[in-house]
Amino acid sequence: MITNCCAHRNYAITGSKIRILLFHNRIEFISPGKLPNTITIDKLSAGVSYRRNQLLTKFMVVLRLMDTFGRGLPNVIAEAKRLKKSILFEEIGEEFKVTLEL
Repeated sequence: MITNCCAHRNYAITGSKIRILLFHNRIEFISPGKLPNTITIDKLSAGVSYRRNQLLTKFMVVLRLMDTFGRGLPNVIAEAKRLKKSILFEEIGEEFKVTLEL
């Protein structure tokens, strides 16, 4: 999830940072920027993706921090389902938030 936050945040939004908040029952990943273009929360689980930061994502693939495009969140969703944990995607203002149950 941290890799996704770094790769897909909107770097044009200044003064805002990626935040990772750990609570006793959940972890929240909050990234500056709404979902890009025609991407919706419903499309995320199907693996529909858009490379907002193409150079950065290519670099992350070379470093093997990412394997292929469009698999990050579907993998997180599958793992949460396997562990019987809930996952919530939200767009709140100009931010995208993922909440994972612990």
